[in-house]
Amino acid sequence: MIRLNACSINLYSGMIPLMMDLRDAKVVIAGGGAVGARKARFFASEARVVVLSRSFHPDFAETAVETVKCDLSGMDDDEIVSHLRESFLVITALEDVELNRRIAALARRCGAHVNDAHGVLGDVTLPSVVRGETYSIGISTFGRSPGMARHLRLCIEEHCGDIDGMVRLQETLRENLKQIVPDQLVRSQILNEVLDDPAMWDALARGTAQAKEEALRKYL
Repeated sequence: MIRLNACSINLYSGMIPLMMDLRDAKVVIAGGGAVGARKARFFASEARVVVLSRSFHPDFAETAVETVKCDLSGMDDDEIVSHLRESFLVITALEDVELNRRIAALARRCGAHVNDAHGVLGDVTLPSVVRGETYSIGISTFGRSPGMARHLRLCIEEHCGDIDGMVRLQETLRENLKQIVPDQLVRSQILNEVLDDPAMWDALARGTAQAKEEALRKYL
C-alpha cells in the first residue's frame, strides 16, 4: 500500500474534476518546445491559444495557435504581463524553472489560473483524456505518475468496449422507458441491468436501434 504524508495530500485537497467551456478563453503557453506543443494541442480546438517563445517545435505548424516570437528571459515584468493580460490560464513550459515561477507569479497577479508543465504546483492540472463522440473522461494522478494516468487511459480504450455505442443506447432507451415505465426507480434498474449485461454490449455491433429492441424485449 502506498502511504502519502499529510503534507502531500493537502497540496491537492482543493482540486476537483471540472468540465469547462473555454470558447473565447485566452490560454497562454510560455515555451515553444515539444512540451509546449503538446499542451497547445490539448487546448487548440477549444480556446484561443497564444504561445510565447524564442523558437517553435515543428508540431506547431500543424496546430491552430498564435505564436509570438520573443525572449521571455530578457523581458521585464511589465513586458511579460502585457502578454498575459486577459488570460484565463497560463501554462509555463520552459526549461528554466525560475523563469517558470516568475511567469506563474505574474499570471496570478493578472488573475489567471496557472499550470506548470514540469510539475511545480499550480492551481490547474491537465488530465490524460479518453474522448469519444459522446463522452470525455479525464484521468489525473496530480503529476505523481503520468505513466499511471496513461496506463489507465489505455485500459479504458482497450477493455471498456463500445462506450459511444452504449451511451447512445442508454440515451434512446431512457427516452423510450419514460413513455412506458412510470416508475423512475424501475427505469434506473433496467438501464443499469443493460449496462451490466455483456449480451447488450455485444448487441451494439448490430446498431443502436436493434440493440434497443433487444433490450426492451429482454427487460420488459
